[in-house]
Amino acid sequence: MRALPLPAILLLLLPPGCSSAPGPSASLPPIEHALSSAAEALHWEFTDPAAFRWTLDAGQGCLELFAPANHRPPHRSPLGLALLRGPELGDATMRVQARQTGREYPHRDLVLVFGYRDAAHFAYAHLASVADANAHHVMLVDGADRRPVTIQRTGGVVWGDGWHELELRRIGDLVDVRFDGQSVLSATTPAWRGRVGLGSFDDTGRFRELRIEPR
Repeated sequence: MRALPLPAILLLLLPPGCSSAPGPSASLPPIEHALSSAAEALHWEFTDPAAFRWTLDAGQGCLELFAPANHRPPHRSPLGLALLRGPELGDATMRVQARQTGREYPHRDLVLVFGYRDAAHFAYAHLASVADANAHHVMLVDGADRRPVTIQRTGGVVWGDGWHELELRRIGDLVDVRFDGQSVLSATTPAWRGRVGLGSFDDTGRFRELRIEPR
């Protein structure tokens, strides 16, 4: 099923005059990280630093999750994460260039993390090749194993062997996730302010040119 664009979701879910927490982060300037060299490492916290490295892809630097992460989260949730040190965000748009480097199979994935409060409380968009009960969802980790909170979704994404633009738009408790400009996931999540991050549930991938625009 094709996901509704975010404006349509807002019209369906928010009565006239109703606003939704966590509210604007517009006082913050845009946040940009090229992810091009190890000089940026101080801006990041890794669930397993040994699984990440900075590398070159066609002459351009990028952050790579190159090996299975040795990480035991308190609840079933993604293993290989790079979490941005810095402001806790509410409403914001996050864009990043990403390349999945693992083998093709239904759960081949990369994830975008948002509302990260701690290892037991956060949400993430799981972008996978095939949608099923555990894949290609917006997931919530709330003191228990991850569970889907998706409203609409497509049947999956086509990773292939190239770079793609991933985008996550958050307005209050409403989330819209886009893959190369197409809305592929939408959801409602708790209106937590929190950190953002990149990674994979248990696969590998590369990231570059991160830009976050607080609203």
